[in-house]
Amino acid sequence: MQKDLITKNGFEKIVEEFKALLKQKTFWVKEKEIAAQLGDRSENAEYIAAKEQIRNTDKRLRFLDRIINNSEVIDISLIPHKKVNFGSQVVIKDLDTNENKTFIILGTHETNPNENKISNKSPFGRALIGKNIDDEFEFNINDNFYEYQIISIKEYDFE
Repeated sequence: MQKDLITKNGFEKIVEEFKALLKQKTFWVKEKEIAAQLGDRSENAEYIAAKEQIRNTDKRLRFLDRIINNSEVIDISLIPHKKVNFGSQVVIKDLDTNENKTFIILGTHETNPNENKISNKSPFGRALIGKNIDDEFEFNINDNFYEYQIISIKEYDFE
C-alpha cells in the first residue's frame, strides 16, 4: 500500500489532535463510570451521552491512527521549488480572465478548498506538479477547458 504524503507541519497537527483526544477519552470514561453509579443505565441520559462521546472519540482516534501510520512525512524545506512540487505555493494566471489565483499543494489530509489548499492527488494538483514558471497548460473539468500560466512558485510558509 502506497503511503500518503503529509507535510511535517500537517503531521504534527494530526499527532496533537490524537493526543488531545486520548485525554478527552479518559475524561468521558470517568464520566461514564460516575453516571453508571446513578442507577438504571437504559434511562440514564448522562451514561448514554458519555457512552456516545466515547464511541465518537474512538472513531476519530482510529481515523487519526490510520493517518499517522500510513503517511510519509515530508519536510518541504528539503524539496526544490523551482518547479511546482509537493509543498509549493503556486500563483497561476487564468488566461481567459487575466485573474491571478494562488494554490498550495499539500497532502490529502491537509486540504482546505476555502484556503486554496489542494491535494497533490487531486486532478488539478496533479496537473500543476512538475510545471515551471511561465509554463502554460490546459485543464479540463466537466467538459470545460481552462487555460492557465504559472506566474510564481515558492515553498509554502505555514506561518
